[in-house]
Amino acid sequence: MGAHIGMAWTVFYNFLVSFTDTCDIKRSSSLSGVHINNAINAKRIGSYTKDSKATSISTEWQDHQKQTRDVCSTYNDKNAADVTIHEPPCTYSFMVNRMTSISKATDVDRKIKEILVSVSGWQAEGYPIRQPRAGWYAKVEDASFSLKVEATMDTKFVTILSMKSYGDNFKGTKLAIEFRTLRASGENDRAMHEITGYHTTKTSIHVPHKFELPNGGVKKGESVLVDARLVSGSYFKIAGLAFCRY
Repeated sequence: MGAHIGMAWTVFYNFLVSFTDTCDIKRSSSLSGVHINNAINAKRIGSYTKDSKATSISTEWQDHQKQTRDVCSTYNDKNAADVTIHEPPCTYSFMVNRMTSISKATDVDRKIKEILVSVSGWQAEGYPIRQPRAGWYAKVEDASFSLKVEATMDTKFVTILSMKSYGDNFKGTKLAIEFRTLRASGENDRAMHEITGYHTTKTSIHVPHKFELPNGGVKKGESVLVDARLVSGSYFKIAGLAFCRY
């Protein structure tokens, strides 16, 4: 149980750290970059004491986000001659967790529908605490969905957070994913990837899978299409998606 909790915290921290501990800048030379702010100590998201509550941990994280924004704003003010814009790292992102405000099936459904084009055999379901936990689930063979993400910034990577488990319903499960770029130039690309849902370790964990979009991804104003299909098995769970610059 302790190992399970430790892995969950580690995945959660690494999935979100880039959202909270960097200052994003674009220089006057039109070259974009990322300023890693050494003035902010790495934040331990939440504590492990018995007196901690979900609400207090959420407050700590929100306070840390505000501190990061304040420091980044100060950095930009001090470098006004070089810095012209301050942007978040992702065009679109969500992760199922009580601290991200995406914790119920209705939250997942609302977030997915922002980019959903078509769906067959997938649905948002689950609960914040009791099983099954909230997520985007497939429970039939050949289940599929398609997404379209309009890039609000240069977008080069897609991260999918999915469950791996030892249960019989996870045996043989495999999700095929195709990424397609829609560029203004008309020079579009495709890339295929697969994610498996089964492992033999006697615990269930969520694993982030980070994929690089082909040929540098897309620019602001262009689009990424995602077609996902369960090509083996009849059960799969996704608990997070992110379309980001890095």
